[in-house]
Amino acid sequence: MKTLIHPTRCLTKALAALTTLALANTALPCSRVLWNPGNGNVFVGRTQDWTERINTAFRVHPRGIERTGAVAQNPHKWTSKYGSLVLTGYDIGTHEGVNEKGLSAHILYLAGASDFGQRDPKTEGIGIMQWAQYYLDNYASVAEAVEAQKSFTFQIEPLILPNGFPTLVHVSLSDKSGDSAVIEYVGGKAQVYHDKRFTVMTNEPTYDKQIENLKQYRTFGGDKPLPGERTPSDRFVRAAYYADGLPKPTSQGEGAAYMFSVIRNVSVPFGKPDPQKPNVSSTIFRSVQDLTGSRYYFESTYAPNVVWIDMAKLDFSEGKPQMELQVEKQIFSLNGDVTDRLTEAKPFVFGRNKP
Repeated sequence: MKTLIHPTRCLTKALAALTTLALANTALPCSRVLWNPGNGNVFVGRTQDWTERINTAFRVHPRGIERTGAVAQNPHKWTSKYGSLVLTGYDIGTHEGVNEKGLSAHILYLAGASDFGQRDPKTEGIGIMQWAQYYLDNYASVAEAVEAQKSFTFQIEPLILPNGFPTLVHVSLSDKSGDSAVIEYVGGKAQVYHDKRFTVMTNEPTYDKQIENLKQYRTFGGDKPLPGERTPSDRFVRAAYYADGLPKPTSQGEGAAYMFSVIRNVSVPFGKPDPQKPNVSSTIFRSVQDLTGSRYYFESTYAPNVVWIDMAKLDFSEGKPQMELQVEKQIFSLNGDVTDRLTEAKPFVFGRNKP
């Protein structure tokens, strides 16, 4: 079977009220694509579709940071084993990133199915905005993270975002070997889909249903033509199809450009809102992680320029200060390699529900 793409849901519109949750099943955008050209390179591309800009910023976390779960009662505690470069949103949490070992994590929306269960204060917990960061802090590969997931004893607590939407999400993991996993919490229990074929991820429905749906289309065993709607299922099929046909790059930069060509294809343009589907959001940024070449690219859809950070130039040593670049706020003054634009920052504080 040809390359399968993951539906890892992005932080895309959820619902301001529970009465509108049913609408989320039709269109909550965000797409993630993992591509292994077979020449030793591995790239991960992502679209972030949302209702508004979220003050996206690059953040450098060195090793040895002592973490406390962002929950009101009985927080889980850990110390970061690996340094990481991440993108934060709303200045309250990590929604994607990569660590110094080449493990990548992306948070995407999964409305209508995501359910972390009732919070039990007798059980240790971490905040939802720490979920991706937890993997980056602790594990060097997808296989290691998936194995550890089996023995997690803490709960993950969702919250309400600043714009009033709940964090109904799932996570994708990738690494520089090309391995991949999608983790979804349904009915309070983790569902793990771990396979190198699972290279695409969008949003609802759950991942098992996305995989079955893909089989209906040409190239993947069925006879349906390539779909063109903005829905998560259609974007999943298109991303899988176009990633499967990419040529081998002749350089790291060319590989990143090829990856951008796929995620731009599944982006949602500005304008043309659908009054029948109020949860469809425009793409606000795109990112590409070169897991083997150590570059992390960022492209705001509000500006015409692409910037990147060279992770090989970063110092993740324990005791080093945390660094940041408010890339979304400064995007019009940035271009190309912006590694030297990182500045020392205060320790990051993850958001949590108000008591």
